[in-house]
Amino acid sequence: MSRKQAQEQLSEAEQKYRTLVEQIPGVVYVSPINDTTKEAYISPQLQQLLGIAPEDWNSGFFKSWLDFTHPDDRDRFWQAVKTTIDTGEPLSVEYRMIRRDGKTIWVRNQANLVLCADGETQVLQGLVFDISERKQVEASLQESEARYRAILEDQTELIARCLPDGTFTYVNEAFCRFFGLKQEEIIAQHYEPIVFEEDRERVLSLVNSISLENPMTTLENRAITCQGIRWTQWIVRGIFDDRGTIVELQSVGRDVTDLKLVEQALSENEQKFRAIFNQTIQFIGLLQPDGIVLEANQTALDFAGVAREEVVGKLFWEAKWWTNSPNTQSQLKAAIADAANGESIRYEVEVLGRDREAIAIDFSVRPILDETGRVTLLISEGRDITEYQAALHERYKAEEALRSSQDFLQKVANSVPHILYLFDLLKGTSVYLNEKSVTVLGYSPEEFCNADPQWFINCFHPDDQHLCHNLSTRFVHLQDNEVLSTEYRFRHKNGEWRWLNTREVVFTRDANGTPTQILGSVEDISTRKEAEVMLRQQAEGERLITEVTQQIRQSLNLEEVLNTTVNSIRQCLGSDSVAIYQLESDGNGHFAAESVRDDYPQRLELTMHPFSLNRDFSDYYQGLPKVFHEIQESDFSANLFELLQLYQIKAAIIVPILNGDHLWGLLIVHQCVAPRYWQEFEVNLLQQLASQVAIAIHQSVLYQQVQAANEELQRLATLDGLTQIANRRRFDEYLEAEWHRLKREQVSLSLILFDVDFFKLYNDTYGHLAGDDCLRQLASALKNIVKRPADLVARYGGEEFAVILPNTNIQGAICVAQIIGQAIRDLAIPHAQSRVCDRVTVSLGVVSIVPNSEISPPDLINAADKALYIAKQQGRDRFHAVSVVTPS
Repeated sequence: MSRKQAQEQLSEAEQKYRTLVEQIPGVVYVSPINDTTKEAYISPQLQQLLGIAPEDWNSGFFKSWLDFTHPDDRDRFWQAVKTTIDTGEPLSVEYRMIRRDGKTIWVRNQANLVLCADGETQVLQGLVFDISERKQVEASLQESEARYRAILEDQTELIARCLPDGTFTYVNEAFCRFFGLKQEEIIAQHYEPIVFEEDRERVLSLVNSISLENPMTTLENRAITCQGIRWTQWIVRGIFDDRGTIVELQSVGRDVTDLKLVEQALSENEQKFRAIFNQTIQFIGLLQPDGIVLEANQTALDFAGVAREEVVGKLFWEAKWWTNSPNTQSQLKAAIADAANGESIRYEVEVLGRDREAIAIDFSVRPILDETGRVTLLISEGRDITEYQAALHERYKAEEALRSSQDFLQKVANSVPHILYLFDLLKGTSVYLNEKSVTVLGYSPEEFCNADPQWFINCFHPDDQHLCHNLSTRFVHLQDNEVLSTEYRFRHKNGEWRWLNTREVVFTRDANGTPTQILGSVEDISTRKEAEVMLRQQAEGERLITEVTQQIRQSLNLEEVLNTTVNSIRQCLGSDSVAIYQLESDGNGHFAAESVRDDYPQRLELTMHPFSLNRDFSDYYQGLPKVFHEIQESDFSANLFELLQLYQIKAAIIVPILNGDHLWGLLIVHQCVAPRYWQEFEVNLLQQLASQVAIAIHQSVLYQQVQAANEELQRLATLDGLTQIANRRRFDEYLEAEWHRLKREQVSLSLILFDVDFFKLYNDTYGHLAGDDCLRQLASALKNIVKRPADLVARYGGEEFAVILPNTNIQGAICVAQIIGQAIRDLAIPHAQSRVCDRVTVSLGVVSIVPNSEISPPDLINAADKALYIAKQQGRDRFHAVSVVTPS
C-alpha cells in the first residue's frame, strides 16, 4: 500500500468517525493539557448547546469554556478539572452555562485524561450534554415533596417515622406539641423513653412483630407527654425494600384519653348492672340458641351449689345445676328448642335438691331477637316456688273450708306481691282484683270491676289490643293447671305505658268443660323491658359506629360515607330525618347528605338551615352538641319558629363536625311526629359518629390534594416547556400505544415529521429569542389544524415537529401535510436569509403504514425521517410522502 493510499484510508476513517461523533446527542471535545500540541477539537453540537459555531470557538478551550460557565459555578467546575488532571480520575460534574442568547442551561461534563499515541501529549477527552429538562423535573419533585411535607405538618394526628431499631427519623409538628419537645430533641432518639414504663415491653413486642406477612399493627399505650400521662392509639406500618426487609416504621397516632375515660365509666356501669344481675332473687341465665350456657347469676349458682365454670360453656340440660330426671332433661331440651324458634316458654318443673328433697321451680325461657327477627340469645329465669306452692296448697285448703269468708280470701290475695284477679269470660269483665292493682297500675279494684269492656280494651296498647279479641278461644284448649303467660303494654292511670306479664289458668268450667272464669296474676316487668331495649340500642349503636368506621377506612368517596352515615343513624335511632349540613365561609351552607322516612312532611331544601340562623357557633367550636327535647319550650325567635314549623320539627339534636379547629358542618337529627326525650347514649353516639365523619372529611381532602398533585406532575412530564405541546417522551409513549392498537385492528397509521427550513440561519439572523417565538407560533398553528382527539402534535426535537395520525391513510396524511405547509407560510414570519422563500417555510416527510409484526415504531420514524430528507434534497418548502408496504 502506498503512502498516498494509506493517507486516503486514514482520511476516510477519520471522516467516518467524525460523522459518528457528530451524531452523538451532546458536545464531544478534545482539549490538550500540556504544550506539546495545540490541536483541539469540539463537535458541531456546540451550536445547538450554546448557540456558537465550532469555527468561532476560541482555541484556548478552557478559557472559552469558563467564559460561558455561570459565574457561581466556575470555581467548582475548574476545581473538578484540576482534580482530574492531578489524579487522573474521570471527570463528572454538573453545572450551569449561559448560552449566547443569554439563556441559562444545566449541563453534565464527563471526561477522561488520555495519553496520546506519541506518549507525551495529554488531552482531556469528554462529552457535554444538556440536562436542563431533568433538572426542571427534579425541581418540580422537590416542590411536590415540600408540599406533601407541609400537609403532614398540618395534620392533627401524631405522625412519626423511625428506623427498625426504634430511632426516630421524622416527627410532625403535632407530635412535637403533644410531647412538648422540639424536633431536634426527638430525631435520632429512641421512642422508648416517651412510652409509659409499664407498657414498654408490650409496645416493643407488638412493634417487633411487624413483618412482610404482618405489615401493620394497632396498639394502645400510655405515653409521657407535656400534659402528663395520656392514653394514645397508634397504627404502625412497616416499609419494606424489594427483598422484603423492613427498612422503616411509619406511625400515625392520636390522643384517646377521653375515650379511655368513657370506657372506664362504661366498665363501672357494667359492674353495677352485673351486681344487680347477681343479686336478684330469681335464677337468671343467658343461653345461646343451641342451649349452651353463656352466663348464670350468682343466685342460680348458690342455689345449685356449683361454680360458674361447671355450667358456663355446657348444655343447659346437662349442666350440674341440680339432680334432674331424664324426663326433666328432655322437657328442658324441648323448651329451649321452642324458644330458639321464637316462642316464649314458661312452666313449673320439679327437681331434686342437694338434700334430695323435691323443689318446685317456676321456669321460663324467652328469646331475644335482632332487627331481622332472628333469635340471637335466650334468657332463662327461674325461682324456687316450693314454699309458694306449699302456701298456695294451704290456701286452697283454707278456701275449701272457709269459702264463705271473703275477708279471709282478701287477706290472702293482698299478701301476694302481684295483682291477682278473677276474670269472667261470659261477662267480659273482672269480678275480683286484689289491692295491688292500685300499687301497680293506679286503679282501684272497683274501677276495674265496674269498667265498661271497651274502656278495658282501650287501656291496652294499640299494638297489643288483639289480645282482647276472642278471649274464650285463647283458653278453650288450656288444660287444668296449665299456665298461659302473656306480655303486653297497659296504660297506667297517670298515662304512662307499663309492660306487664300475665300468668293465667282456668279457674272454673261449665258442665261441658268450657272455661268460664280465669284466675290470673299480673307482674310489672317495665324495668326489665327498658333494660332490654337499652341493651339493644347500645348494641345497635356500637354496631353502627363499627360500620361507619369500616366504611371510612374502605372508601375515599366522601359522598358515599356521608350517605351511609345518615341512613344508618336514622335506622338506628328511628328518627324522622337525619342530615349533614355543610357550612360555607359566608355563613350559608347546603345539605351534603340527608335521609328521611318515606312519609316525612317535606325534604330539607333550604340553603340556610334553621338551627344556623342565630350564627352563635361558640358551643359548636368547642365540640358541644345542642339537644332540644321539645322545640315549643325553647326560646327561639319568631322567624326561627316559622321555619321549624315549616318542617314540623318537634325535637332535634345538633352535633358539630369539627375538622381540626375548623367547623366543617353539623350532624342534625329531627323528630317530627312528637317531642322526644333524647337519651344520653344517643347524644354520645352522634358525637362519636361526628368524629368519624370528620376523619372521613380529612382523608378525602388529603386524597383530592394528592390526586391533583399527581395529575399536575403527569402533565408537566409530558409537555414541552417552550411550545406547550407534547414532548418527545409523550410522542414515544403515544406512538408505541397506537402502534399496538392499530396492529390489532389492522388500520392505517400515518406519521408526519417536519422541521423549519434553514432554522440555524434564522437564529443567526434574528437571535434565539426570536427563534423560540417562531417555534411557539408554529406549535400554536399546529394545534389549530390538528384537532381530532386521537391525533397528537409533538415537538420532536429542536426545530423538528411530529404529527401522529391514527386511522389515517397516505392520502389523508398528505392532505394534513399540505394544510400544515400552507398554514405556516400564511403565518408570514419573515426569514430574510432563507434560500427558498422570504418567509419561514417547512419541509415535511409523510409516511403511512398498516402496523404489523415485520416492522416496529422506530422503523416508521426512520421512514418519515428519510422522506423528510428527500423533501429537503428536492428543494425544501415541500413534502415527500411514502406509503410503506411490507411483504405478506
